[in-house]
Amino acid sequence: MAENSKAPQWHVVYTLPRHEKKAARELELQGLEHWLPLHKVRKQWSDRRKWVEEPLFRSYLFVLVTPKTYFDILNTYGIVRYLFHEGKPAILRDSEMETLRRLLDSTYEMEVTSLQLTPGQRVRVEQGPLMGQTGILIKQSSNQSVRVDFDILQRSVVVTVPLKFIRPVDEG
Repeated sequence: MAENSKAPQWHVVYTLPRHEKKAARELELQGLEHWLPLHKVRKQWSDRRKWVEEPLFRSYLFVLVTPKTYFDILNTYGIVRYLFHEGKPAILRDSEMETLRRLLDSTYEMEVTSLQLTPGQRVRVEQGPLMGQTGILIKQSSNQSVRVDFDILQRSVVVTVPLKFIRPVDEG
């Protein structure tokens, strides 16, 4: 926490894997203000499909921190550490919080990914009817899909594939 800062600020904490909801419950039991952005995702199992609420950002939780609550939050079950960016605590501005809240209240379908894809990059399809196929990324059509060029029978077939189905192929 910034030394001269006495006003509460929204910090980002890193949780144990798949412990976001548990850590949020622990913070709630302590009366500490927090926010765990959730979004609905349709899951497919072998016997059924179901909508489930998952954290928008895996392993991250937002906490309202004051000098008094800094260590209480850090000592909460499921929380590993505060997140830092360029040597400073990762703080979410009120405007960013409001934007995230509006986005979650909207009907936009979203997926958070750390994939950095560039046109010309070789990619592999990990799910769906083209599973296992590799191709060349042509362009990212939107945040949800990419256009991939597949060489099939010496013909170029361009297919729009959901982004969540694509992984870069390791060149090496």
